[in-house]
This record gives sequence, structure tokens and C-alpha cells, in this order.
Amino acid sequence: MKKVFALLLSSLAIIGGSYLILFIISSLYSPKADHVPFLNDDRVISPDIEKYRPLFHKYAQAYDIEEYTDLLMAMAMQESKGKTPDVMQASESLGLPKDTIEDPKESIKAGTHYFKRVMDKSGGDVHLALQSYNFGIGFTNYVKQHGGQFNPGLAQRFSRLKAKELGWESYGDPNYVDRVMRYYHNEKRKHSSAQADR
Repeated sequence: MKKVFALLLSSLAIIGGSYLILFIISSLYSPKADHVPFLNDDRVISPDIEKYRPLFHKYAQAYDIEEYTDLLMAMAMQESKGKTPDVMQASESLGLPKDTIEDPKESIKAGTHYFKRVMDKSGGDVHLALQSYNFGIGFTNYVKQHGGQFNPGLAQRFSRLKAKELGWESYGDPNYVDRVMRYYHNEKRKHSSAQADR
């Protein structure tokens, strides 16, 4: 009897675990995934960043990258979630110590300008530009010397190389592109879902 009971319990655990995995997978790929809070917590543009939309649009327009306004906001989510004045973590792009910028307007202006620079340097490759925003413009040169095409493996190698060179435990975020694009795509799905529900 004990064996039957143990077998029944293990079967129920396997079935329950399978349903949970299927639920997670289907929720991640559902266009209405924002209805699953534990999977989507902080995965869309927060009100703390959304309130700066006019500034993001203004500077994106000024630097002729208006079509990347939403992407810049997704970057700000990854950089700070709007919790610090240097929302774009752009101080270092100006050669200043981290978090020197104390005005969100200046941070968005500097961050947008730097993104424009890395976009130009990367020849319009958005993924390369995003990773270069995080690593610094030198990453673009590294990619050009190693096949010319961005891929996550190059980001991992560059991160390890720079960390070793500088004697640091880590360097930048080699998963930066995926993290930013997660915010960007989830925000797009959220808007699409909201329009479909009207």
C-alpha cells in the first residue's frame, strides 16, 4: 500500500510540475503575457520612466533617431528603472564617475547622444549598438576585428577579456541586449494587447 501511495504522489508531482512548466512557457509567449504578474513584474516600461517620454522623444528627434524612442526607454529601464536621477546611467559616457549626473533631463540627453554615436559606429546594427552602449564604443571595434557581426558569444568573450585586463571580477553586462529587448518587446506586446481589447 505504501508503494502505491508513493507512486501516486510521485505521479501527481510530475503532472503538476509539467503543467507549471507548460503554463510558464505559454505565458511567456502569449501576446497577453502582462496578465501573469509573477512572470512580468517590471518587464514593461514603468511609470517612473514613462513620465520622461517627452524628453526621450525630444532628444531622439534632435539626434535624428526618433524611431528608437521606445528602445531608449527600454534601455533606461535596464539601466535604472527610473530610480536614480541618472536614468540612462550616462555619466560615464561623458568621462565622469558613475551617477555624477543629477538631472534626469541631462542624463537622457547624454544617453541619447551616446546611443546615436554607437549606432553610427555600428553601422545601424541595433544589437551591436546596444551592447556597445553598455560596454563602451571599443566593443564595436572588437566585433569588427572578430568577424564584424554581433553575437552573444563575442559579448561574453569581450566581458571576460576586459575584466581580466582591468583586474575586475566582471565587466559590463554581456546579456544587456537580451535584457533591454525584453523590456522593449514586452512593452510592444502590452500596447498591442491593449489595442486589441478596445
